[in-house]
Amino acid sequence: MDIKQLLGLPELLDVKKIICIQPHPDDNEVGAAGTLRELALRGCEIVYTTVTDGSASGSTGAATSEEIVRIRENEKQAAGQLLGVSKQIDLGFRDMGDYTEEDVLNKLIPIIREEKPDMLMTVDPWMPYEAHPDHIKTGKAVATAMLFAANKVRFTEGMPHKVPQIAFYATSHPNGIIDVTTHWDTKLASILAHKSQFDNEEWPMLRMYFEHQASQLHSKLNLEQAGFAEAFKVLATEQLHFFPAALYS
Repeated sequence: MDIKQLLGLPELLDVKKIICIQPHPDDNEVGAAGTLRELALRGCEIVYTTVTDGSASGSTGAATSEEIVRIRENEKQAAGQLLGVSKQIDLGFRDMGDYTEEDVLNKLIPIIREEKPDMLMTVDPWMPYEAHPDHIKTGKAVATAMLFAANKVRFTEGMPHKVPQIAFYATSHPNGIIDVTTHWDTKLASILAHKSQFDNEEWPMLRMYFEHQASQLHSKLNLEQAGFAEAFKVLATEQLHFFPAALYS
């Protein structure tokens, strides 16, 4: 049974408004920049929500955490402009801080109700061996927010809004592969907009890794020419609770 077809849900590239929630200022670019660029060109409204301030980065060369935050904010804005992001929202939690999933959830619910997206996008917190607490807390909080944004009893402020679908990137169990060959150079440029993180001696190796990973994914599309692709686990709201088959969907 294809639950998406049963529910009449659109394909990822056909959604009209999406909120992309990232743990750190560069995660959306690494995970989904090519797809986001295609969405923007199709007229989709893209809202970035960044959970942490990126202050734990030791790559900026800045002397203070305040300066690190400023640098990473400017880089985030530059990357978003390259992709066509419509709006940027910061939750302001400290990078690697002691905030909880509940803290993130309480800030996300009002944003979802205000923005009324057709889809959420975030990191997959259930990726095997994911050890970064910001990624785990963010991904799980987003999934929970998707379930409870429509719940007026548990969260009373604002008008309830049901988000039909969620797309996880950095996933080990994808069910959707998007050809981003046309936007590959833009994806790399958006990643490099985060100069403090990627404009260094490690970039050639990282670029090689990104290209290898993306070309391997593209080969699964069985197209005549080689190219690059991004992978997602796309689930309906109904698949996020008491739905064991979601892993295999």
